[in-house]
Amino acid sequence: MKLNIKNVIHIIYNLKIKHMKHLIILTAVIMLSPVLLKAQTADPELDYIKIAYSKDKKTIVDQYMALDVQQGAKFWPLYADYEAQREKLAVARLKSIEEYVNRVDNLSPELADKLANAALENSVSLDKLNLSYYGKMKKAVGAIAAAKFIQLETYLQTAWRGYVQENIPLIGELDKTQKN
Repeated sequence: MKLNIKNVIHIIYNLKIKHMKHLIILTAVIMLSPVLLKAQTADPELDYIKIAYSKDKKTIVDQYMALDVQQGAKFWPLYADYEAQREKLAVARLKSIEEYVNRVDNLSPELADKLANAALENSVSLDKLNLSYYGKMKKAVGAIAAAKFIQLETYLQTAWRGYVQENIPLIGELDKTQKN
């Protein structure tokens, strides 16, 4: 199964949200699907999904953070800036994942190296972004609230990475199945 926006939508439609963890994982999938987070697309179905789910992550953050009005006035502008930068990293990560999935059966050493380096650089950039915004949020809303936000972000990012790892073939996995 190729990992692309249509498959993400299929996953969204087929998920049964019974527990908060499922909702958080669903939100992680959505937050890292740039097409769902952008303005109008050429596909009305994608536009519907965007409208229906694009606020889920912010809703989860809002409920989890439980900020008072004063803290919220300081936090939400920082959150919007953070999300804009995180989304750029998500777009790059999704492009690399899609390229990997679409070419895993013909993976050359050069492409494997390119994709591995892109994934590692993306992870480092995301860690640097998290560190930078932890510092900004700590100054704005205090260490407890900033740590709480980073803890949630780390959970969502880890859930997404786990989801991807469970749903894409490992290098060499296809070779083993073809030999049997």
